[in-house]
Amino acid sequence: MTVGKRIGVFVCACGPNIADVLDIERVAGEIGKLDGVILSETFGLLCSPDGRKHLVSRIRGNDLHRVVIAACSPRDHETTFMKVCEEADLNPFMMEMVNIREHVAWVTPDRDAATEKAVRLVRGAVRRTMRHEPLEKMKIVCNPDTVVIGGGLAGMTTAILLAEAGRQVTLIEKSDSPGGFLSGDRRVAEPARTVSSGKKGIKMLLNTQPEEIVGFFGNFVLSAGNMEIKAGAVVLATGCIATENGGFAPAEDFGRLAELLRLPLDDEGFPEREHASLSPLATPIEGVYVTGCAGGPCFPEEAVARSEAVAGAILSSLVPGRELETEPRTSVISETLCRGCKTCLEVCTYGAISFDAEKLVCGVNGVLCRGCGNCAAACPSGAIRSRHFTPDQLRYQVEGLLR
Repeated sequence: MTVGKRIGVFVCACGPNIADVLDIERVAGEIGKLDGVILSETFGLLCSPDGRKHLVSRIRGNDLHRVVIAACSPRDHETTFMKVCEEADLNPFMMEMVNIREHVAWVTPDRDAATEKAVRLVRGAVRRTMRHEPLEKMKIVCNPDTVVIGGGLAGMTTAILLAEAGRQVTLIEKSDSPGGFLSGDRRVAEPARTVSSGKKGIKMLLNTQPEEIVGFFGNFVLSAGNMEIKAGAVVLATGCIATENGGFAPAEDFGRLAELLRLPLDDEGFPEREHASLSPLATPIEGVYVTGCAGGPCFPEEAVARSEAVAGAILSSLVPGRELETEPRTSVISETLCRGCKTCLEVCTYGAISFDAEKLVCGVNGVLCRGCGNCAAACPSGAIRSRHFTPDQLRYQVEGLLR
């Protein structure tokens, strides 16, 4: 399919959520007058099975090259409509969503004002799509290996369980022997012998600490000593320590480790969780888990139970051979404009930017970049461009809003 200017606009009634507040037929009618728009219509519920089938049929039947969907929040259904575009053989990045539910219907009670606001927002999106470019997704095979940081009871248990399931595990311990604060206790004697015996699947590194951690779920890269370790998941089993006032705090140097992972911490310095009840052992960073006392004080039996849960989560999600899609909306740095100030390195939360000491410029690793745009916003020289959020695209969108 060629990339022309044949634009289709679909305005969703969203049941009563949108249609009862603003005149969606008027919105579709006004937008249908714009240059490049060959189709502008309304539909009851675009995210429904019938709505998705309708979209596929209309995109194919009208040979649409660009699509604007005025509906709810992209957080709810951007992925849904991108899949619809793919099914209709349209590059999903030639689609733009406009949130006329939360941004208009739910906050603008006056019907005429809401309708006018919706027209402006959709008009801006139409203008923006004229500067869209097709982006291609790449797939990489996830790494099923795991790195466990901390060789106490929880760390050793996690490593042994994963190894027994046929996975490769690197166990990193900062001291000269495994066991942690229970070293010498009979409960850790057997696991310690197991991980120290060269058990198949477990590589133990003693007197070692991570120095750098970059990447994301399925594709982490750790530097420890003179080694580069690649893994799909990271397990924090670093334990905790008693404080002078009778409380507990994360183990020494945990703050440095959390900083390497860009891991958010709670008020006590322990890792925040993805969900306190539903995912209490997963951190907000996908692929990074916490077990044992690294997540807060617990008895040895509970530490083992946590490790069993973490091992199960990894085995079910980090499947050998599973393909992961890389983020196409990455940043690109112009070597001509880059001054080598390294501001982008400081704000990149994924470790995707490196500095070339010979050229004195920075560069982006497209596999590690997740398209957050922090670097483009922070760059003082304007050398960084975020794909799909270029100045030209945003300028056209604003022009459409202000007409």
